[in-house]
Amino acid sequence: MVALIATALCLASPLVSGPPDYAEERDAMIGDLRDRGIQSDRVLVAVRQVPRHLFVSEHDRSRAYQDVDLPAGNGQSCCRPYVAALSAQILDLKPTSKVLQVGAECGYETAVLAQLTPQIHVIDMRPGVADAARSRLRGMGYTSIAWKTGDACKGWAEHAPYDAILVTCATQAVSGDLVKQLREGGRMLIPVGRGPAQTLNCIRKSAGRVRSEKVMPLRADPMVCERPSS
Repeated sequence: MVALIATALCLASPLVSGPPDYAEERDAMIGDLRDRGIQSDRVLVAVRQVPRHLFVSEHDRSRAYQDVDLPAGNGQSCCRPYVAALSAQILDLKPTSKVLQVGAECGYETAVLAQLTPQIHVIDMRPGVADAARSRLRGMGYTSIAWKTGDACKGWAEHAPYDAILVTCATQAVSGDLVKQLREGGRMLIPVGRGPAQTLNCIRKSAGRVRSEKVMPLRADPMVCERPSS
């Protein structure tokens, strides 16, 4: 009788579950990324571990693991998983790599990079954007990232040289200051061009020479730099 009562209570009790983690959607995303040429297991694991649904509005969470740009609030968007994965794969980060990210965005790409190395430095001219990204990431446990509000075009020379530099905002010309802060043998990804669409370029620094290679077309907001005083 006791066993029957216990069984009945268990059947009558509602199932308790936490918020969705979108496991199936994440697996499908990883399969798609692999089919599209992302072969680095470290990068695939990093992208899968980042909860992209927490970077977008609640209304868009069911689409969080699709390869689309999505609104992220504060005037920012959450870039496509493919862009984040391809960028991380090209930068070829090691656990000891030191990275500069220029432009905080919503923090999604920063989180992917932070899965690969703890030495992440982010600079953004816009205090509201930087503060929102920092608060979101710290709430997720990403506490080793260094943040600075300042002239993004000038980089963050204090911690240079960097093994990799990721520029998330578009510029008409590659900043010489950023090139100087790139370590010999390092790589920088930067969107270059005018108008609504730009080209993502990979800048490589080797044997004292700087070489640029086009990666893919994409859209990025213009880089915000400090205006000279009048």
